Amino acid sequence: MSVTCCYFAANCSLSSACSRAMLARCTVLLLAAGIVLAQPLEQGTVPNDQYTAAPAPPPLGTDGWRTGRSTFFDGSDTFKNAYLARGAGAFGDILYGSCQYASIRDGVARDYSDLPFDKAQVAALAQKDPDYPGSCGRCYEIRCQDGLVIGNDTTPVNIDQFYYLATVDDTVTDDFGRSFPGNSAFDQGEQNVQCWGDNSVFVHIIDSCPAFQVKNGAEVQQLWCNSDIYHFDLSYWAFEQLAHPTYGVMMVDFRPVDCYTHEALVFTPGFVNTTIYSDQVETGWNFGPYYVHSADFWRQGAGVGGSNASCVNVATKQSYGQAGSGGGGLGFSAVNGTDAGYQPFAGKTTLDFWVKSNSTGPGDESEAGYPKGTLPDLNVYLSNAEAAVYCANSLELTSLTPAGTQPTANGGTYYHFQIPFDNFNCAGGSAGSLANIDSIGFGSNSNADYASFCLDDLILV
Repeated sequence: MSVTCCYFAANCSLSSACSRAMLARCTVLLLAAGIVLAQPLEQGTVPNDQYTAAPAPPPLGTDGWRTGRSTFFDGSDTFKNAYLARGAGAFGDILYGSCQYASIRDGVARDYSDLPFDKAQVAALAQKDPDYPGSCGRCYEIRCQDGLVIGNDTTPVNIDQFYYLATVDDTVTDDFGRSFPGNSAFDQGEQNVQCWGDNSVFVHIIDSCPAFQVKNGAEVQQLWCNSDIYHFDLSYWAFEQLAHPTYGVMMVDFRPVDCYTHEALVFTPGFVNTTIYSDQVETGWNFGPYYVHSADFWRQGAGVGGSNASCVNVATKQSYGQAGSGGGGLGFSAVNGTDAGYQPFAGKTTLDFWVKSNSTGPGDESEAGYPKGTLPDLNVYLSNAEAAVYCANSLELTSLTPAGTQPTANGGTYYHFQIPFDNFNCAGGSAGSLANIDSIGFGSNSNADYASFCLDDLILV
């Protein structure tokens, strides 16, 4: 399997939604490319022979509210250090989510400033949730429910089923200095949560919570994310706004909302924007740089007319120990986007986007790859991320005629393309039709050690 198709597997973890064989073939290449498969919080696991059914859509309440459940992942150093006995990395990390919503800086460790959203405004969605397809970037309003936490069989969960933080240390304060309110159902072996109030948080989905996880060399199902109850994994900082993190898990009310107006949206099928990138990666799409020195989720001022753009500085395949010519690239995928009710490519006729070299000119390390003002030599290809099927044709931009150009403020040039989808011949490829496509990639043909380009206004028309 080629590297340029393997990056799509980064949006999968070990679940029924993804091909385990595909992941096995791609893991080495993904790690070499600096793409990290998400490892959400292991709050509890069950043997993988205890399967649960996929959850039905929760009943609709007033103003679109539904009932679900939430754990959390990551946390402040102070909080995590109080539970070191749990093991290194046990709380997970929001910086390496499966949506890949973090900028990459060459040789520099990621920090929370590399995320496009505040750390208190992000979450993961369980892969078994009915509106999981195309969930990257989707927004939800979530509020805590006072009372008992329900397990997967609709009865109160037993605190012996998971790593119950309060048993280890119930004196730890949250980041606001608040003490644990206590669990009035402790003697019954259950958990009764006291919420901080009736406030809500608005979160962007940046990660997935897999039904399966490899633990001690064995594949097991996760207690919370392989569930018949709708489930979120909030960031620690979002969770603590609703309830004390020592609870570890709580019942919630939730509803999908518009990320900007916060107006309630239709629950399922969830919304996937046919604008893939405009100032930022839009709702429904992951951000997939591969074989890169650096990648900007959004670079301010680098877009058409001074807007934001997505920019990558790619390396060669050989620099990552892989055979073949050319280098890395950038892709976007709507995970499970070919499920009924989604299919963002279906019925579309044209791929519309702008692209430019991101070199600043002589002296720039990427000038040898894509000189300033020139059209980057990229291959554009379409695929289905989960099924690993493709359209018959990939297209080289240098063989196409741009629809127009626009100068940039620093003397460079943006090239505008409007490519008919018929040119990709999806019917003649293993995908069979455009409706079976949920991913698009831009792969570099440059053999230079550094080749930088930017994309903006990527739209399915």
